[in-house]
Amino acid sequence: MKECGKAKAIRNTIILSSLLAFAPLAQAQIVSLTDQNSVVQIDTGSSAGMFNWIVGGQDFLAQQWFWFRVGNGGPESPINTISAPTITTPDARTLYVSYFNGSFGVDVTYRLTGFSPGSGLSHLDETVSITNATATPLAFHLFQYSDFDLGPGGDSVTLNKNLFGQFKGAVQTNGNHSLAESVVTPGADHGEAAIFPFTLNRLNDGLPTTLNDTTSAGPGDVTWGFEWDSWSGTNGMIDPFSSDGISKIKDLNVPEPAVAVLVPIGAAVLAWRRRNQTKQ
Repeated sequence: MKECGKAKAIRNTIILSSLLAFAPLAQAQIVSLTDQNSVVQIDTGSSAGMFNWIVGGQDFLAQQWFWFRVGNGGPESPINTISAPTITTPDARTLYVSYFNGSFGVDVTYRLTGFSPGSGLSHLDETVSITNATATPLAFHLFQYSDFDLGPGGDSVTLNKNLFGQFKGAVQTNGNHSLAESVVTPGADHGEAAIFPFTLNRLNDGLPTTLNDTTSAGPGDVTWGFEWDSWSGTNGMIDPFSSDGISKIKDLNVPEPAVAVLVPIGAAVLAWRRRNQTKQ
């Protein structure tokens, strides 16, 4: 679901401005993934990124994409500014997209798993791999920005940490609708829960950003982000001629209205039967 009126107009203006900033390299290469009750759409040529996640005919996503920074002094940029995308779709529910400029590159893999119509369930596996093709260590900062809209009245989001203080996941809710992301490996160094467009503005302001580690936001038009700064190579960098990366899973649980109504009705019928059995 998307917000209406003035809030929607402001959102569209901000997103359009961020896209125009990188227009020379942007290419309208939209890939649609489908499986049973689910459709995911990704604009591989712009920072719109993954912009639709439709379950049971209803869209719950505004924008989810990746930004990066090399070193500590420069601004962040969307990964689609590294190069034009190289796209492979081996089947209807899988996408491999790569960006490489000769020195470093980012590969992203999406695999969508839908469920039966009416279930309100959908699952997405994502992996991101960063390659250093140079003879020197690479200080690479990767940011994931997420803007889901689960229902009217505003959502709430909480970011979770593991035992080492790294961010390991996010849970966004609105009534009986929920989105959960789990970072399988490695945990993120920083995270940020905020109200739109706070984090998106910071990623596009031309200045180096460190996410502020706020762990909750809402209810409202919430967004959230993760930041990876430390890798498995020497001094937390990506070693020469090697790769590093992350693995994540997302689960949407968005019961369709008919299903949501049947659940309390079923519970009431069960309670009525139990009462009658007790009286007999």
